[in-house]
Amino acid sequence: MRYFLGLKVLFGSGALRRLGSEIEGKGNRAAIITDKVMAKSSDKVADVVKEAGYEVMIWDGAEPEPAVEVARQGSQFLNECQPQLVIGFGGGSALDTAKAAWLLYERPDLADTELDKTAGVKAKLNLRQKARFITVPTTSGTGSDVSWAIILTDTARHRKMPFANNEIVPDIAVLEPELTAGMPKALTASTGMDVLGHAFEGYTSRAQTDFSDGLCLQAMKLTFDWLPKACQDGSDLTAREKMQNAATIAGLGFGNSNTSLGHALAHAIGATLHIPHGRAVGLALPYSLEYIAANPPVPNAPDPIERLSTAARFLGIAPRPDRESITALIQKIKELAREIGEPSSLKEAGVTEEQFSQEIDNLVSLAGSDVNIFSSPCECKEENLRQLFQDMWDGS
Repeated sequence: MRYFLGLKVLFGSGALRRLGSEIEGKGNRAAIITDKVMAKSSDKVADVVKEAGYEVMIWDGAEPEPAVEVARQGSQFLNECQPQLVIGFGGGSALDTAKAAWLLYERPDLADTELDKTAGVKAKLNLRQKARFITVPTTSGTGSDVSWAIILTDTARHRKMPFANNEIVPDIAVLEPELTAGMPKALTASTGMDVLGHAFEGYTSRAQTDFSDGLCLQAMKLTFDWLPKACQDGSDLTAREKMQNAATIAGLGFGNSNTSLGHALAHAIGATLHIPHGRAVGLALPYSLEYIAANPPVPNAPDPIERLSTAARFLGIAPRPDRESITALIQKIKELAREIGEPSSLKEAGVTEEQFSQEIDNLVSLAGSDVNIFSSPCECKEENLRQLFQDMWDGS
């Protein structure tokens, strides 16, 4: 990338109240896309929007690991109420559902297409002819609140279907720390590891730039400093705010470079073994970093050794030879996962040897065709993927 994509981010305590002045006078109908759990808290958003002069309608059909069919249902709801403002409210799945529903509301001609084959990142979609799009995240992990990506599940083919385009970056993201205070410890932990995956992959991606680097490094540091505190005490609003910031900063970072090998592995795991995305990313991260540190970069890709040793120094690992620094850095990631209760292998995550044996070919095929693998700084062939998945299962 040779440009930087950004948006307005309202953050910190009281951010939601400040949304009113941003939307006042720009429409009179708004739709909130969320799930059934977060619908119970949607009045916090709806009240602000109503005070700004909007009639508010709510659709709560979003589901975990959203399917294409669910996004189409959301777009049908938007077609019925014809809003000038669409708001995604909830965790990453709800935000991706809202993005996809808004996209299909704006472009109904795409409803019957395979979205991942429809258009490239820079293709002209001419969105915002009907509505602007705002995100209000209630988890701290996916970066969907600020990114140009949508990840849907193609249930018929048992695969993840990514769609990316510059125009689907939201207009405004609202980071209200209090909205994340109700996250259970396990969800806090797994989404936090997703943040770390975004940061490390965005920093080592072959598409990294000077603009993405600083964001990714800061997101790493915030996560190491504050994720254990957020897991230990979910009511610690300082920790919640810092992790919310980390998630969005990482989203801006990888949104201006890309995720890579770790996410290719994680998408395959999620689609076949049904492990939640954040946990899958956390599982894949140390193995993918060990792989890129042990293999030469492809031409014109950043050197993983230089990248990871620099990250190690930034994160306070005492100066030592580069490869020793990287070993210490990967150990630091593993220790963080252990501290917050995340599994270190697919076996620990509950995948049986029989399940793994049945799905290994599918895992390799899906990861090898995942768009993120093409951002990896190192080539990763079929036999390499097979070994990576084997290592991930037994924890070697």
